Amino acid sequence: MKKVILGLIALLSFTACNKNDYSPQEAANAKFEAEFAKTFGEIDKAQTWGFDESIKVFDFTQTVTRSHDVNRSQWSSKYIIPANVTADEEQAIMNKLAEGSGNRDKNLTIPYTSFFVYHVHKGTDTYNDHNGANIGVASDYMNHLQCGSGTVAENGVQSEFWEHVNNFNSGQQNTNWWTIEGATVMLESSSANFAYHNSRDNKYHDTYTVIDGTTIGYPGFYYVCFDFLANGDIEQPSNKNMGVDRNYNYTDWIIRVSPCEFDMTDGVRIIAEDLGASESDFDYNDVVFDAKVAIENPAERNYQNTYVAYIVLRAAGCTLPLTVGGKEVHEAFGVPTNIMVNTRRNTVSKEPVSFKMYLGDVDYSNLKSGAELVKSIPVIVKNGNNVIELEAETGRAPEKIAVGTRFVWCDEREPIYTRYTLFPNWVRDKSVVWY
Repeated sequence: MKKVILGLIALLSFTACNKNDYSPQEAANAKFEAEFAKTFGEIDKAQTWGFDESIKVFDFTQTVTRSHDVNRSQWSSKYIIPANVTADEEQAIMNKLAEGSGNRDKNLTIPYTSFFVYHVHKGTDTYNDHNGANIGVASDYMNHLQCGSGTVAENGVQSEFWEHVNNFNSGQQNTNWWTIEGATVMLESSSANFAYHNSRDNKYHDTYTVIDGTTIGYPGFYYVCFDFLANGDIEQPSNKNMGVDRNYNYTDWIIRVSPCEFDMTDGVRIIAEDLGASESDFDYNDVVFDAKVAIENPAERNYQNTYVAYIVLRAAGCTLPLTVGGKEVHEAFGVPTNIMVNTRRNTVSKEPVSFKMYLGDVDYSNLKSGAELVKSIPVIVKNGNNVIELEAETGRAPEKIAVGTRFVWCDEREPIYTRYTLFPNWVRDKSVVWY
């Protein structure tokens, strides 16, 4: 009876006011409060919805550039580090290339924006230049690995949108640290295109094919396999030493590309409702993402100590435009807005999407807590012309909840109190352990 009365009071309070008295945000919050009260009853006034002192702030205050992270000593606390390339893996790629089927330039586009690049194979093929002289091992001339969304003209000139993949030169990457062998991390970059600089003709070339690791037993990995080319004698016909024909074997330099997923072991998972919930739909899976907050001093912030959030999108059970940290979640997963992702029950399955956002510069006279920082990650839903930011105010109906990263979110249309029967008890008493 108490629960019904509370619900009626909330509904009456909402409907008694003229609609013009409410902003879209206030109106949405009031409706949600009413539905929440009708379903769960009175809220513990001290209930913080998981946004508490248990949320850590990490110290990553070593210089990190936008294009790559060379601080390998911190990788283990930031990222899920892929296994090193094995001899069997390298041989599987070589065998696939030897088949010849599908070997053509840029046959696949790799969709990652944050990713690991690992060295796989330095070619041993030798070539003759257009004078007929042997130039030796071609991979020795292949340097300055590039990635991006730009293009390379026949004259070897790059358009914009290219970034240097640190430490990849002479057809190899020999930087080893701890257990990590020959790897670089690219952040907020692009894996749409790759190129190398050829010191033989002083040009860039994007002559490569891509092998999907799924086809050779290594799912989640892509392999960029470069072919050596020098065509400097096109512009300088007398310099035949600057011209070397391709052999189309694609074995002169091979690298591995895999998504850079942030390690959320000590982070927090956010489960949220898009304010369309009713008594039959408090599933808290309209967006699910993990977050880890830290202090960094990146170059693009002039090495100013800055709060950052590492974010991994896990699921999107909403069918409204919804952004996390400015990134629209359906677009991030590569699906239309009306498609639900990773909430099981007739939804599509997608790999998690990782990205990083900045939360503002650090004021050491007033440091922010982990809870404050995670709550400040904007989660915004657009319903028609109304733009609503999801909130989690103490003692008020929560539009988002913080849980541990091992928490299993609900299936689509599965009320949270069905899977987690102590959830209503936790609403009324924050000391209850509900999952």
